Amino acid sequence: MALISFAIVGKNNEPLFMKEFRDESAADSIPEAELFGLTVSTGNTDGFSKRAKECSLRQQFILHSALDRFEDLSGPPPGFGWREPGATGTDAMWVGLLCPVEEMRVYGYMSTTKVKFLAVVEDLMPSQLVQHNIIDKEVKKLMIMIHRLYIEYTLNPFSKIGDVKISSAKFDDSVLECVSQFNRTL
Repeated sequence: MALISFAIVGKNNEPLFMKEFRDESAADSIPEAELFGLTVSTGNTDGFSKRAKECSLRQQFILHSALDRFEDLSGPPPGFGWREPGATGTDAMWVGLLCPVEEMRVYGYMSTTKVKFLAVVEDLMPSQLVQHNIIDKEVKKLMIMIHRLYIEYTLNPFSKIGDVKISSAKFDDSVLECVSQFNRTL
């Protein structure tokens, strides 16, 4: 059980941050370059992290599909249809499980400014289904930590915010540390 990929999507559904954290030595899939017969850059393009890389096409597709589910759940304006009546704070922002996809589960979290956080996590074996509540709580903690990092990033007066991708070595390293901590706990 580990986090596979993570995305932050702006309120107009523009990708702000997308990274894949899957260990390539553990991946059983065919590399995209071989799959399509193309030369695809598999390395990290931003130069910040050696273990996190841009999302593969498959992960982008999964995140994009989950974003559609996010739209279904959010409902008509003001767009917080999943919230429990009386929910406040981070409980009001936690969407939870958006959809299971193959051997993965996609979770969502939406800030009050409609910035969406998506996490793709490896699914458990059927014998471990009792642990889903524990996993949900850990994913929620991860989302809260990364949301706090995003807030710190936007509060920096030198950060470019809006429809611009996040390009900060500190933010990238901090997210990687949160993901590493999450993967160690499970």
